[in-house]
Amino acid sequence: MGISFLAPMLLGAAALVAVPIALHLIMRRKPVPHAFPALRFLQQRALANRRRLQVSHLLLLLLRVAALALLALAFARPVLRGAAWLADGEAPVAAAFVFDTAPRMLLREGNRTRLEQAAAMAKVLFAKLPQGSRVAVLDTGGGAAAFSPTLAAAHARVDRLAAATPAMPLSAAIAAGARLLANEAEKSRTRRELYVFTDCSHGAWDGAAAIEPASDTSILYVDVGSPAPQNFAIESLELGGEQLAAGTPLTLAVSLGRSGPDASRAVAVELLMPDGRYARRAVKPVAWKESASTQVDFEIGGLEPGTRQGRVVIDGADDLEADDSRSFTVAVGAAVPVIVAASQPATRTGLFVAEALAPAGLRRAGTARFAPTIVAFDDLGATDWRAARGIVLMDPPPLPPATWDALRSWVAEGHGLVVWLGPRAGTPERFDSEASRSVLGGRLVRVWRDAAGGNHLAPAALDHPILAAFRRVGDAVPWQDFPVSRHWEFAPDEAAADTTDDDEGRGGAAVVAAYRDGLPAILDHRVGLGTVVVVTTPASQAAGDPEAWNTLATGFEPWPFVILANETLLHAIDTADERNVVAGMPAVLRIDRRDLAAAFVRTPGGDDFPAAVDQKRGTVTVTATEQPGNYTVRAGGDVGGVATGFSANLSPAATDYRRVPAADLAAVLGAGHRIARTETELVRDVNLERVGTELHGWMIILAALAMAADWIAANRFYAPRDDVAAPTAAATFAAGADPNAGDQRPVTPPPVPPPSAPPVPPPVQHAAGRRGPPPLPPLSESGA
Repeated sequence: MGISFLAPMLLGAAALVAVPIALHLIMRRKPVPHAFPALRFLQQRALANRRRLQVSHLLLLLLRVAALALLALAFARPVLRGAAWLADGEAPVAAAFVFDTAPRMLLREGNRTRLEQAAAMAKVLFAKLPQGSRVAVLDTGGGAAAFSPTLAAAHARVDRLAAATPAMPLSAAIAAGARLLANEAEKSRTRRELYVFTDCSHGAWDGAAAIEPASDTSILYVDVGSPAPQNFAIESLELGGEQLAAGTPLTLAVSLGRSGPDASRAVAVELLMPDGRYARRAVKPVAWKESASTQVDFEIGGLEPGTRQGRVVIDGADDLEADDSRSFTVAVGAAVPVIVAASQPATRTGLFVAEALAPAGLRRAGTARFAPTIVAFDDLGATDWRAARGIVLMDPPPLPPATWDALRSWVAEGHGLVVWLGPRAGTPERFDSEASRSVLGGRLVRVWRDAAGGNHLAPAALDHPILAAFRRVGDAVPWQDFPVSRHWEFAPDEAAADTTDDDEGRGGAAVVAAYRDGLPAILDHRVGLGTVVVVTTPASQAAGDPEAWNTLATGFEPWPFVILANETLLHAIDTADERNVVAGMPAVLRIDRRDLAAAFVRTPGGDDFPAAVDQKRGTVTVTATEQPGNYTVRAGGDVGGVATGFSANLSPAATDYRRVPAADLAAVLGAGHRIARTETELVRDVNLERVGTELHGWMIILAALAMAADWIAANRFYAPRDDVAAPTAAATFAAGADPNAGDQRPVTPPPVPPPSAPPVPPPVQHAAGRRGPPPLPPLSESGA
């Protein structure tokens, strides 16, 4: 156990304890001798008074000396260190430095990024490490968690830190650092220290589990966030469709956000040209509002057939460049061939969906997205499916198992199937089979009827791709205007625990949207590389049919049905290609070539690397997508080969630099967490945690208590005593005591008459007849 001082030079103030000692010596009153009769009882009383006063003066002296000494110690900031439960400040430590390297750490303040600020703070900590300490540097970009061989190597590792798409959340990187320190503790008894460099943002901590470090591990959070950033940001980009027919314009909905005062700045759409340059196709000025979101819509026409890539950019520079651009990829070509299978007469029962997919006006103009072919169920088996990308079954009757098996194999190759269930299914016993359940992902239970007439589609959320197109109108979709009086109750199968992509049809369908009564309305089932979408009510009955199950397609202005018919089919046929992915997630592209062994991928930075072709499925899977931007994929050469591509964009969390409120942050970091925001706070916390506990506050409290005790004692010792009569001044002086000690008022001694011959009293006749002087009066208790 020992004591050290953070400000040892201030210990010189302890010399001030000489002041009360000197004052007590100087101001001590000297006794004045007086000639008084030698009275034994008076002398004993004087001795007792003198001893009492000496003890009182000594106690006051000690209290005043203690008060000044404690103040001097407090100013010197003593620190308790060296105990068995505290680390030795000079002993080596095992330290793990965890850095958040998400792109939001590139936010600039004072011409320095948050990552550069974190590196500078880390170097301050390096200078405070005791000799022989071991250091590990970890970051959210991934990499092995290991100790650096030397401190210089750790320095170099910090200098090489670069912002990148996170491979793991910050909480996972902290857990990796804690595990590394725990393993080190098993080898030695060195002190463990964990330092986390974060911007305390929503992107770093939203959804994170509570941090629970080991009890013997010291954790310090270093806050390098910016309190007042100035930034323009593209928050999201939504495409009107990733598959466009030739001549169809591309629509883009861009959501913008502003941090800082109102400003004006333009937003532009640029397309990637064959030579690698970007050509600007549209520009719109935008009035940005402080802490508000703004939406800007673009419509780009004249796109040539093929894979087309581009980006949306903000003109000018700001504090964070990572959110100033969003990339996109679309496929432009001829209308997608699809098959619409319906009951006789097929041209009438399949008309509603066919017109929703390809309106007559768009077909005549050559800009329709789909090219539907209507066939009867009886002719479905004889139809060539190879050219079609999708099939729509309108109110199918019970189909033979061979047809369901053929549909399952066709969908598993990467095609799409949409099934609108209706009254022609008959009964569950007739319709359901093992073959149908492997395709649909569930079974029919019964028909639900709504006698009250208040049932309708009621999606709880618009997160699924099928419902994403409704986000623009949100709660304005009038589903209640298109009631559903009857629908099938569909029971999804339970997913198998060992389901893989090769297990065609295993696992149950997932509910996308429900009715108001809570039963499933739209379901999504993945089969191999393809997708099956099930709608539990039909869209093939005429408006005048009294047995019609709904008015989705026959109500007044049924635009929600048109969107729903297109989005269900788009989702079913478009899952084979992932043209727009989140950076860091794999992208699967369909090249429809099984004779090629490899394809070559070019990154947004211009680097090329090979990717294997799955010849069984005719797809290319690209996993190295950490760099945001547009990727191109080529296979088979320039002549007769395949040219496609995809885009990778950062997740919203990667650029969300908004600071988390202190209360919410405390809930994640835990009670008693420590945060340092400046170098001074950093050094202070490290010294207190590694060196020991500072006693400054306790010294101040003790000094205040000593002063209070001095005041109380002085008032008690010098207060007049009410229970005892004050002695006369002459008696006080005779006893050698200070006459001021009683009431603090100067007492003038009585004048002493000049010596003269005492008068001779007349003789007194005693009772015994003896003559002599009169007897003395009895002595009082005070000896006077």
